[in-house]
Amino acid sequence: MLLGELSVSLSGISAATRLKLQVDIAGFRNDWDVWVYPAALPPAESEIHVSSSLDQEAKNVLQKGGKVLLLGAGKVQNGKDVVQYFRPVFWNTSWFQMRPPHTLGILCDPEHPVFADFPTDFHSNLQWWEILQRQQVMNLEQFPPAFRPLVQPIDTWFLNRRLGLLLEVRVGEGKLMVCSADLQSDPQARVAARQLLYSIKRYMASEQFNPAQQVDLAVIEDLFTEKNREKLDIRTSDSPDELKPKLKPKP
Repeated sequence: MLLGELSVSLSGISAATRLKLQVDIAGFRNDWDVWVYPAALPPAESEIHVSSSLDQEAKNVLQKGGKVLLLGAGKVQNGKDVVQYFRPVFWNTSWFQMRPPHTLGILCDPEHPVFADFPTDFHSNLQWWEILQRQQVMNLEQFPPAFRPLVQPIDTWFLNRRLGLLLEVRVGEGKLMVCSADLQSDPQARVAARQLLYSIKRYMASEQFNPAQQVDLAVIEDLFTEKNREKLDIRTSDSPDELKPKLKPKP
């Protein structure tokens, strides 16, 4: 049943904004979150070296104390066995033989300045769909125990691996931001990904970009290095206990 049409001009919104549409009818109420992003974004870079790989040029920038944004989508090796969808893993994965997805959403700090131009909760909202759906994650097993990424995908409870989607570190004298999700392709259609990339760049251009954790360059290189890693076979052909036949004991 069509109740009517609603038209609201958004032309006056010049910064990324989270709005709420609320409808009340005869004492019944429903609401929807709506994210609005500017149609055009000003340049955000300020002496930031953007690279798709940790090549020699990126290493030189870090050695000189510069800032590097590493956008490594599709190139992650340590973590490529973890399949991430926007929706979470099914509650009883043995019904599906441990098939993907393997993750349970994300954890982040919405008050961190890296999200100043990307409104979010501490968990994923719908604006995260194109950023998380079928995107790579990084396995942070080589990082210091206390290290926490800026965006942390939550692994299946069977394994509870420490994963990362977005992280910041110091490497030598330089400052490094690493993202394993695709934030660059089709920016006109993928406006949420475009907005997150803009927010990251603005943060890196500011004095607030000051990673506290120092790691060796080799730790970052390990994320993107193909090697013979231990492979965990997490698939099962068995049935969950509640579906197994109840066999009567032999007399």
